[in-house]
Amino acid sequence: MQHGRIVWVIVATGILAGTPWAYAADDARYSAEYQTCANGSTIDIEQCVGRLTKAWDQRLNAAYQKLIKGNRNAYKMRIAQRLWVQFRNANCRYYGAGEGTIRRLEFAECMRSATAHRALELEDLLKGPGG
Repeated sequence: MQHGRIVWVIVATGILAGTPWAYAADDARYSAEYQTCANGSTIDIEQCVGRLTKAWDQRLNAAYQKLIKGNRNAYKMRIAQRLWVQFRNANCRYYGAGEGTIRRLEFAECMRSATAHRALELEDLLKGPGG
């Protein structure tokens, strides 16, 4: 019984600690830059969102490299990052599954928003406790 209670406390703490990151990612998701992708054809929108994803990916990679440099626990971050990439890709492929051109946009937006969220999360980790 005690073990179950400890697990619950860890999960609840993790959820509460992650709340600011979620808000930060939502802010980035609806930025003026993102709104510019709403115009044009499906291909135009998909390419625009792809460019945004690439920019977020560069921020994510920069934060990741700083987090692992000289960190004695870098192996834990490497494992977490590999698993996160697998999750993001599998999750977004779900959004892209099916028929219709909207699926391409849903996949692209999933990749962009997940990457933005993770980039902001890693940047917050760089700030240390309390972000």
